[in-house]
Amino acid sequence: MEVIETKRGRKTIHRLDTSQVDQLDEISGDEQLALVWCETHRKWEWHWIDRAELNDN
Repeated sequence: MEVIETKRGRKTIHRLDTSQVDQLDEISGDEQLALVWCETHRKWEWHWIDRAELNDN
């Protein structure tokens, strides 16, 4: 899945592998904060992920 993040006016597209989730944290509505593998940066990153995306894997 892809997530677009905007920081300091710059947009970055993160390609996340939601089949590789290391930790789950808080839930807000339909989203879950997850430590997930980012293919773009080749490291573990925290992102808000739609819970349906996590359940599909």
